[in-house]
Amino acid sequence: MLPKQYFTIGEMAKLHHISESTLRYYDEKDIFKPNMVDQQTNYRYYTLDQFSMLDTIKFLRNLDISLQDIKHFMANRTPNTVLHMLEKQAQRLQEQKNKIEFMLEKMNDKAEMIKQSLQASPRSVWFTTIPLRHIISMPVAPDASDEMFDYYINSLQNQLLMKDFSLFSGDIGITIKQDSLSIQQTPQINDVFIILHHVPNNMEDLSTISAENYACIHHIGPYDNITESYEILLLEIQQRGYEIIGNGIELMIIDLAVTGNQEEYVTEIQIPVKAKT
Repeated sequence: MLPKQYFTIGEMAKLHHISESTLRYYDEKDIFKPNMVDQQTNYRYYTLDQFSMLDTIKFLRNLDISLQDIKHFMANRTPNTVLHMLEKQAQRLQEQKNKIEFMLEKMNDKAEMIKQSLQASPRSVWFTTIPLRHIISMPVAPDASDEMFDYYINSLQNQLLMKDFSLFSGDIGITIKQDSLSIQQTPQINDVFIILHHVPNNMEDLSTISAENYACIHHIGPYDNITESYEILLLEIQQRGYEIIGNGIELMIIDLAVTGNQEEYVTEIQIPVKAKT
């Protein structure tokens, strides 16, 4: 008995586990059309020799290859065409893989910072070496309001978005003028910055925070009383026989973006130091 040669759209869809609407769309877009038209009824039928081509289309779609590229391939089926298409898609998938891996790394780093800050003692001071950091920054006007501060951050974020570098942005922070880092003095903001976890080749106007030994403390609670944490940290620096060698740094670990309770805010203060000679 000869095998069946012609198949309706419903039969084709059922045999290949694909929806009728998808087949109709492929037909409409001239990607995959029924081969045979009944001259008496004008009904259109797929043929047995089209099975392998539909399987190929499904395979290419499973590779997330665009319908535009598949249509081009269907109209120009050659070994070179399919090779070019597969190599192009492999490159695109590799770029997506790199992006996903980078995003996972960012999320894990942020989660670890939050975890450590939740376990932190508000009066615990530690000293650590922090490597070079690349930042995009903007000077802050004296006595800038909270609204102006938000404007500065938004401006920096827009710069990254315009250059399509927002993926690489990290923690937001501010630098504190070195000459205001003394006990019983209010820390004075110098500029606001966003850390870049990856430095794009064509990114201009980047600054750096040098690799140094830092005295650090977590300030826990409202920002308004952060001077208390500074006094603890500055006193520890004095008692350890260190001197301050640069601007201080504040990193917003847990802020309004994470919680609506100011008592849960966590700001990490970092001050570069070296042993007095």
